Amino acid sequence: MKSKFMLLAVCAIGVLLTAQFAAALDKIEGPWYWMITESPAGGGGAAVTDEDGIDEATKGKLTEEDVAEQGITKEILKVKFAENYEWTEGEIAPVGGNNINDMLIKIKLGPGGDVNDHCSYAVINAVSKTTKKGAEARVGSDDSVKVWMNGEEVHKNPVNRGAGDFQDTFEVDIKKGDNVFMVKVCERGGGWSMFAGIDAPLEYNLEFKGLPVEPAGKLATQWAEVKSSY
Repeated sequence: MKSKFMLLAVCAIGVLLTAQFAAALDKIEGPWYWMITESPAGGGGAAVTDEDGIDEATKGKLTEEDVAEQGITKEILKVKFAENYEWTEGEIAPVGGNNINDMLIKIKLGPGGDVNDHCSYAVINAVSKTTKKGAEARVGSDDSVKVWMNGEEVHKNPVNRGAGDFQDTFEVDIKKGDNVFMVKVCERGGGWSMFAGIDAPLEYNLEFKGLPVEPAGKLATQWAEVKSSY
């Protein structure tokens, strides 16, 4: 009987440590580059997880795969989207069941108010000093989610659900230097949220290859006309 109690105690400690480790994984707040695309009325969320909203919103001039592989480049910034939406910088809160919608209002991207039947695309550059295979990554989403790393689809969950924290776990391969990380979340109705994190020593920025940094006096070029929440 004593050994049984000891075993239960060890298991309980293991579960507690695992839960603490999960909570310790930082969420990537950004800033990210954001874009949204509209889905059919009443047909958002899980139903459009595999629909290429970027391809539709640009009339075939750009695809999800293009952005997931290249990140945000000079040429990509030139591509016109429906509703004249532009790639916009924004930080997302690490908590809250409506953090995408709240962030979009803050950065003035989209129609405003409670947005339903849309997909969001969040893109960030993850910089690593080393190569790492099979790094653990996590996401949470309201509603469905699809994730790419360096152009490769690494996770998909076509589900209609709420979210206030991490929900899904998967693996990503990280290369030394720049890594393009993109998360798509498709919203049907109600809350609209995203949480993403990678268990690796990474630095995050928006300095993608193909997006040269220009002096402030040269920001009038078309590719640099990107709205910022700062």
